Amino acid sequence: MRHRLRDQRGMTTIQVAVLFPVVLFWIMLIVQYGLWWHAKQVANAAAVEAVDAAQVSSGTARGGEDAARSYLAQSGNLSNITVTVSREPTIVSAEVHGDAPRLVPGLEWSVTARSSAPVERFVAEPER
Repeated sequence: MRHRLRDQRGMTTIQVAVLFPVVLFWIMLIVQYGLWWHAKQVANAAAVEAVDAAQVSSGTARGGEDAARSYLAQSGNLSNITVTVSREPTIVSAEVHGDAPRLVPGLEWSVTARSSAPVERFVAEPER
């Protein structure tokens, strides 16, 4: 019995050496998911900002793009950003696409957010 215990000495150290990289990788994946989720929220907010700026009666598609880029510049969480705003006579739509920060090598998570709303129009009081 004594000989058998002596043979297993150091087994815990080997188990930790094998399992620690796996546990560390899982923790990194959890943090990576958090970074992606935050980037998705930032992209959604930027798309809403673009629509809010472009849907007013004096708004333009360019004004919406500028508003979204200004918001994204303050957040600093996305890279390779593409902002597309379309303003038609009755509806405004915006799409924001970008890459989330990368923590885990080899994984690239991109985000896309879309928002749309009707174009605001002025209606004189007698016509209401």
